[in-house]
Amino acid sequence: MAGPTKDNPVTQWIQEIKVPAALISYTYRTIQKRFAKDLAPYNIGWGHFAILMSLYDEEGRSQDSLALSRGFDKTMIAKSVVKLEEEDFIRRQTDPEDKRVKRLYLTEKSRRLRPEMKRIGYGINDLLVKDFDEKESKVVLEYLRKVAMNASELESPLSTSPQDR
Repeated sequence: MAGPTKDNPVTQWIQEIKVPAALISYTYRTIQKRFAKDLAPYNIGWGHFAILMSLYDEEGRSQDSLALSRGFDKTMIAKSVVKLEEEDFIRRQTDPEDKRVKRLYLTEKSRRLRPEMKRIGYGINDLLVKDFDEKESKVVLEYLRKVAMNASELESPLSTSPQDR
């Protein structure tokens, strides 16, 4: 199959899109499909992967701090943690200083998988910016961050619909 070019009929429509939401939606769906394919052998999905990656960076986090730090829904985190625990990727431990708080720790199984999980995550991210030099990669990341910050306003209770403006 031909790679993505302006003349490739499979991706030509991407050149014709005039609104960012459609491009973001396509990018999101495509990334999710790739994560699903790459993570299937481990019986986990993208949300589980994101939790593991966060714990690789900072083990012993509480479920609530994890949700806040990554913009995840607390219900999604709770369900994902149960699945990760059932699959022996993490263990929950009650915080000795605050019995209401559950801290999340990696298991030996998830520690062994760390290089593979990092390879999957970095591989997808590297592919997304493969045609960018270092400066362009930094610029696109800043633009995407601005788009994400603007999108966060859509979740605000003070946000108004476009038709209300």
